[in-house]
Amino acid sequence: MFYIWKQITHFFVSNSRHGTHSPFVYALADQVIYVPSATCRQRTILPEGFSAGYRDLLADILSHWSIPNLTEYPELVNTSAVWVTQEPFTVGELVELVGEGKIVIVHEPYRTQHSLKKWQALCHDPTIVISIDLFHFGVVLQRTGQRKEHFFLRYPYWRH
Repeated sequence: MFYIWKQITHFFVSNSRHGTHSPFVYALADQVIYVPSATCRQRTILPEGFSAGYRDLLADILSHWSIPNLTEYPELVNTSAVWVTQEPFTVGELVELVGEGKIVIVHEPYRTQHSLKKWQALCHDPTIVISIDLFHFGVVLQRTGQRKEHFFLRYPYWRH
């Protein structure tokens, strides 16, 4: 029940591309997230066995940012993007990854109250400059020259 309630709440507080006041995030929403099938020059390689329902959307987002591959944490082998499931890891570990310049993708931040608290703590950390909340997954990263912002974007369910 918690998950469904949070999903409904997220829908009402989130924005589409309109209401997004960051050129960086607006471009992502306009050119990738809300495009029925984004055409990317090179598709990002996802971890073997990656089966999340947002697989194609995540690959398109990372391809848009020219990220060649995504690695599942803790297997960090020359990667600039990391996928984590949250439960076995601390907020401090994730902040450290972002501090190293990695983009961190958090799987199902609303799954439980505990995972939501960890997600919120991660987004509020001063190291995190941009956090993008798409409900089923979240993206956190540093971005030079941009002020700290948190974006709630509607998940495009029609992209499944």
